[in-house]
Amino acid sequence: MIKEDFGMLSVIICEDEPIQTTLLVKLVQQWADQCALPVQILSYPNAQSFLFSYEEQPFGHILLLDIQMAQMNGMELARKIRERNRRIQIAFLTGLPDFISEGYEVDALHYLIKPIQEKKLFQVLDRAVLNLQQAPKVVLLPINGRPVRITTTDIFYAEAFSHTILLHLAGGEESLRMRMSDLQELLGEDFYRCHRSYIVSLEHIRHLSRSAVFLDNGQQFPLARSAYDGIHQAFIHFH
Repeated sequence: MIKEDFGMLSVIICEDEPIQTTLLVKLVQQWADQCALPVQILSYPNAQSFLFSYEEQPFGHILLLDIQMAQMNGMELARKIRERNRRIQIAFLTGLPDFISEGYEVDALHYLIKPIQEKKLFQVLDRAVLNLQQAPKVVLLPINGRPVRITTTDIFYAEAFSHTILLHLAGGEESLRMRMSDLQELLGEDFYRCHRSYIVSLEHIRHLSRSAVFLDNGQQFPLARSAYDGIHQAFIHFH
């Protein structure tokens, strides 16, 4: 049973075929009525129009995203969204399964093959809501001399300097004074110390090489040779 605990559910449909959009709006509303969930359904005819609104103020809980669109495709849009938002649930809409392997990069919830089946769509929406209801871990960190609550999913990586640690977040950067070992213990097993100067979020890793870590926001940094096997195993276990 799905319970409401985040107010109005916002479902975004980004689809360039009007007939598909009309069908999806109808099906999402039917699903919401069955679940007794208040829902706001917004539709956009292309990636650019959605991104223009989104970059002004991030919004939305669930994004039903067509992959094959002109100018900017759905995968490109998903990558841009993931630079700022790890919580939004992204389900791709496609007529071809060719892009499925790329979905791991953006933590896609599911691929819905066109024509969209009502039962499959409802199952995906159920999963999305259940994921949203799982509260992300929050840590208290000493920033500017006072404890600040930081959601761990917003942390990409931590970088150590001589007397401070620079925390790279989805919304910017924050500096704090503490030992890297203490920060690593506080962040927990979803983070890995891949180098004496770096602690990285396993959730934000796009891929690994023997000498570097590549994140989903485009950042990369060195990987200690002795750390590869450990971070590789941790990455596989996390996913």
